[in-house]
Amino acid sequence: MAVSLSRDRRHPRSKADSKLAIQPQYSNSRPAQDGDSCMRIKYGDTRRPMLDLNASTQPASFSQVRRPLIHRSREEREHEERQLHQWDLMSIPQLHDKLRRLRMERKAYTKVADLVEYLIKVRGEKPALIHYDSLIRVNASALLGSAVAIRNLLNEMKEHTIAPDSGLFHGALQALAIHPDYVLRAEIMQEMKERWLGLSPEGWHSLVVGLVRDRQFEAAMDKLDEMHSDGITVQPWLYDIIVFQFCEIGELDQAFHLLKYRYENSMNEILPTIWYYLMDAFSSAFHYEGVKYIWKRRVETENMVLSDGMSVAILNLAARYFDPELATSAIRVLSGRRSALAAFHYEPLLAAYAGAGDLKTALRVLVIMTKAGIEIDSSTTRPLFQIISASKELAKAAWTELEGLVEDGHAIPVAAINVVLEAHSVLGEVEEAIELYKSLHELCESGPDTETFNILLQGSAKQERKSLSLFLASEMRALKIKPDMLTYDRLILACLQQEDDYEDAFKYLEELVEVGKDQPGGGWWMRRGTANLLIKRCVNQSDRRAWDLLDEMVKRGFDTFNLMDWVHQNWKGSHLEDGNGQVDPARRLAAWSYS
Repeated sequence: MAVSLSRDRRHPRSKADSKLAIQPQYSNSRPAQDGDSCMRIKYGDTRRPMLDLNASTQPASFSQVRRPLIHRSREEREHEERQLHQWDLMSIPQLHDKLRRLRMERKAYTKVADLVEYLIKVRGEKPALIHYDSLIRVNASALLGSAVAIRNLLNEMKEHTIAPDSGLFHGALQALAIHPDYVLRAEIMQEMKERWLGLSPEGWHSLVVGLVRDRQFEAAMDKLDEMHSDGITVQPWLYDIIVFQFCEIGELDQAFHLLKYRYENSMNEILPTIWYYLMDAFSSAFHYEGVKYIWKRRVETENMVLSDGMSVAILNLAARYFDPELATSAIRVLSGRRSALAAFHYEPLLAAYAGAGDLKTALRVLVIMTKAGIEIDSSTTRPLFQIISASKELAKAAWTELEGLVEDGHAIPVAAINVVLEAHSVLGEVEEAIELYKSLHELCESGPDTETFNILLQGSAKQERKSLSLFLASEMRALKIKPDMLTYDRLILACLQQEDDYEDAFKYLEELVEVGKDQPGGGWWMRRGTANLLIKRCVNQSDRRAWDLLDEMVKRGFDTFNLMDWVHQNWKGSHLEDGNGQVDPARRLAAWSYS
């Protein structure tokens, strides 16, 4: 920043002043007036105070794009006049002391620049270390300072053989912590090393902060380790800055290790806001170790209050890592609030117990959900299914646990029965599943539902047991359980397993269409894979109904490009009656069409 100071009439121009004089600067908006004998400040584009060491040649720091002049109000001019008068009454040592005090204050950028210029222009001082030291230190201003200004000031000192001391270097490091410049910082550290100048604790802090601001995290952690090794007390705010930066870039492991070190060495210095921030970061990123660590030390012992969203995230984290203890604690926190627990609260708890191998408690969670009035279906039991379908022993153990719950007086929901039957079915133990089904009424008073039969039909279809599928269909009719679209679809699949006769498949198809004709989306129909199998079976038997089925698939929006090509290549029957590859409308099965 170039500073223009009009000559105070009370002071004669000294020899030194004649060399440093800068003519007053005025705005183009109005001409100079008599009242403009006060200080006027002209800013360069980076607003940096620099020393003008001679009148004929400006230092490189002055080569900036000029900005419009800043006109001061009457009150400001009067204040500056009073300030100049006060300075006039002070001796040079007193002014130096004032300069040292000013440069330590916040928002003192302009004050320091004004005082330095006063000392040089009015009092005739030659530019010296104290002036450069002060100007470098005030570049710690976030708004007005810059790394470029610091470099220019250091270069000017070299040009005029002004040797920097340790204090000036520390001031530069402090400013570079705000305006990071990795190269300049390295040059300063190298020069300090060559001069055998060590860092003070404040200098270490400035160095580490600057490295963090430069995103030189490995170097920053190395310096932090050096501070620990040298026994330098690290201020809590430095840890906080590093932790925030690590979380921002996703280095949660580093943030966690730093948290552990702080807690083990100076746990009282960690603010509650830091604990909360880290818990939020760890739970959002599913960082299990971090969440578990904070939960044990702050939530359980210090009653740290978490948001509902954070608690749910921790609950899901516990499910992912099969930690029933953490899941139960999270549920306890949520249950203590006004809002009632929903299915998405209980499902992670179920997953945590199931993953930990505690099948009895996992099944009890289903019982608790039923008592709470929460409807349970196959989607609810997926975590349990993933576990017990891994082996026949686990599937059998789950049924044994159900029997134990009944003996304890618990009412078992049918969904708990279904998931065990499904596990046996997937494991190929269809006969075992049927036997368990026959004893279902002993465990569940409500009896089987549609999902029960769909599970058993899936197993029988995979084993090509048409007779078993028909038995299950008769059971449904006897128990007056309404089939759904999936029930009919699996019955059709079972009928297609018969080598010679597949007419029952068309009967179930017609019944499927009739029962589901009022359903949205054009009514019920087969799934795509089932339709493909039925069409291919018709083609192999030269059954012209294959073309009707193809047309219906097209109407319902199925992708039939590859299937149509296969049908044309494998069709062995007679040509279609209209001769153009289209089915005669009179031959279409009207019951299948919703057009």
